[in-house]
Amino acid sequence: MNFALILAGGLGLRMNQAGEPPKQFFKLGGKPVLIHTLDKFERHDEIDSVCVVCLPTWEPYLKELIDFYGIRKADRVLSGGESRQMSVYNGLCALEQDCGPDDIVVVHDGVRPFITREIISKNIEIALAFGNAMTSIRSTDSLISSPDGQSACTAMDRDSSFTVQTPQTYRLRYGLELYRRAYERGMNNTINCCEMFIELGEKVYIVNGRKTNVKLTTPDDIAYLKALHAIFQENPEEEDVL
Repeated sequence: MNFALILAGGLGLRMNQAGEPPKQFFKLGGKPVLIHTLDKFERHDEIDSVCVVCLPTWEPYLKELIDFYGIRKADRVLSGGESRQMSVYNGLCALEQDCGPDDIVVVHDGVRPFITREIISKNIEIALAFGNAMTSIRSTDSLISSPDGQSACTAMDRDSSFTVQTPQTYRLRYGLELYRRAYERGMNNTINCCEMFIELGEKVYIVNGRKTNVKLTTPDDIAYLKALHAIFQENPEEEDVL
């Protein structure tokens, strides 16, 4: 079976939205961004069930939204942890209770609403074949590394550099083993499982993402999301093309 694990536990601090709901509940075309995302997995015939990791104080509201919008596959809503790593681990542990060790887990950001059917399917295919799948896009910009944010002394090879997106997909047993190994080694706050797996010596397998698979992170992303939403509303067939 294939399970989607949707991450919606962030506070969205980079959105600078004091007094506003967390970014996953930002309204896009009158509907929360998170619901747009959940709907993609609801309508995907290879996804059997959806588990959402959410801020504890927003769980009742999320359950109301799930009922209102008819997201029937979302049969688990869990509390997130203190970090992204902990939120994913909480989700994996919950799935372990009644899922098989070889079941596939598709981990996706709740604030990436324009994930495509093709990317989800390719993640499942590659994870089944190689054990994991990491959605990424080849970098089109030059990349530098700056530890202090003020100066840089390292440049990366653009032609071999990729930007990591989600979904990030793997068999449940494989993911749990690596997360537990990470905690044993004192790795407590890795940004995503792709980074963690590589630090643990694993080879990760790339699924080509898309620039339209954008994550709502800062206020600058809102205009882009609104523009994409308008395009896809007028021409739905373009969502799997652009």
